[in-house]
Amino acid sequence: MQSDSSTKFASRWWRLVAVLGALAMLAGACSGESDDDDTATATTEEPGTTEDPGTTDDPGTSEDPGTTDDPGTTSAPGSGTITDPRGDLFNDFQATFDRSHPFQSMDAFCLPHEAAADRQATDPGITADGIEIHQLRQQLEDLIQFGFGVEVGDVEAMFDAFVAEINDNCGGIRGRMLELERSSYSPITQTVLEDQNANCLEATEDRNAVITMSSSGFVGPAVLCVVEEHDTAFIGTTGLPDDYYERAEGRAVTLDQSQSESMRFMVEKLHADGLLEGKTIAVIGQDSPGQPETVDGALVATLEELGYTVTVRETLGCGGGTTCGEGVSEAASNMFDEGVDAVFGALNVLSLPGLVSEMAVQGFEPGDAMFFNSNFNSQATDLVASKVSANGGPDAAALYNGAWLTHGQATGNFRLPGYEVPAFNQLCLDTYAGQGGPQYDVLNEEENSPSGMVASVCAQFRIIARAIYDAGDNPTRQDIYDAMANLGPVDVNNGLVASLEPGKGSTPNTFQTMTFTWPCELGEEFAYDEASGSCVVPNADWYLARE
Repeated sequence: MQSDSSTKFASRWWRLVAVLGALAMLAGACSGESDDDDTATATTEEPGTTEDPGTTDDPGTSEDPGTTDDPGTTSAPGSGTITDPRGDLFNDFQATFDRSHPFQSMDAFCLPHEAAADRQATDPGITADGIEIHQLRQQLEDLIQFGFGVEVGDVEAMFDAFVAEINDNCGGIRGRMLELERSSYSPITQTVLEDQNANCLEATEDRNAVITMSSSGFVGPAVLCVVEEHDTAFIGTTGLPDDYYERAEGRAVTLDQSQSESMRFMVEKLHADGLLEGKTIAVIGQDSPGQPETVDGALVATLEELGYTVTVRETLGCGGGTTCGEGVSEAASNMFDEGVDAVFGALNVLSLPGLVSEMAVQGFEPGDAMFFNSNFNSQATDLVASKVSANGGPDAAALYNGAWLTHGQATGNFRLPGYEVPAFNQLCLDTYAGQGGPQYDVLNEEENSPSGMVASVCAQFRIIARAIYDAGDNPTRQDIYDAMANLGPVDVNNGLVASLEPGKGSTPNTFQTMTFTWPCELGEEFAYDEASGSCVVPNADWYLARE
């Protein structure tokens, strides 16, 4: 039985995780990133992965290692195979789609199709005429006080628009209409765990939802409430711990990499490029629930499997809170004494600035050590990375300048020359506008975050609609879950290479590398915000993480 203090610690930690989940979602869903100051308002939910808003085409691609062409002009939506300017990796992926499928066309979001002739109720949430789905909405507008307010548009309206598109223009799915309900919670209350669990119970027990959906970073134990305790599907934007996917038995789908995958892919790429050869390595983590196990099991284990020695391994104490500074002075001193020149700072948004700042105090000069981060704790996103300079100060910013990052989303790609809106994103934007929503312009600084959110919501509806359709005329809940786990290639934000297969609930198959620059090397107009003066710059490469 947990003590009151341990329960409060877990609650505070998961509140931050919920915030970070929203950030990661912003990065994943929006993948470009608009400059919103600390007082900007988020009108509703946000995207996956959280942070880097905007919708963008991604730069040159390559199978690890290597690069290919810079982006050019993406083909306009059509029923045939898309020609992707990013090269063979993306074109080979596009060739795997059946664009004649009612929910895979590039002429329209969905195509009218014949209704099943003898529809019957089969399971809770599945009647002859409808299928229950449920939106789990994190109230992103409550994040403003943390400096994470980002305008992402009216997300409830986006959900409603894609439901209407399927029901009104395509005849539902084999004649069944999607019946959408929603519940919401604040990520900053003392009762966030209880509130999330209440959302789970409303969706599963009160509404008999067949599929739950979130574009705003629904994370933590409540996900297990949905997928394990109530045997209900969940699709979200934020990567989950590996064991969540396993315990879900095919019912958990995310548009971002799992927490462990992001670190494993990073280390494997560093090894392939020889960037760790001869380096004295430090891994700095924190003692928040589940984090030491994930860092040791994915980051440290992969380093050691590839023959590297971790000279300094420190775990900072969080003191039952979300800012982890206990032992930071000793960790920085130890790194300095050991001559560490490669630092993996697997810390949260509130703690990494303090570590880097303390390293500067202890005597580290710019260029003494290289920093490496995956999107674990959303550190590969502009919003979170920018806090090193905004909160750590100029000495920390100068030390962190040049940090090498990896992400399975298109963070910062809108900053690259030759950017064109990907065909799938344009299809999603046009569909939303056709249902009465704003016609967002991705290249408009104030609209690229909402644009990315539209694409994220659009991708989720494409996935669930295909799964329901492929499950047949009178599917059971399990038929739908089995179909979803076997979809193969899926359309996602920015047209990235993604798939769903048995045992694989995280969709991304590729990742890119990026560089944190301070001051922003592309000019102050591309800086994430005035407070940080920094930006994450893609290295114009894409790598295949798995076949």
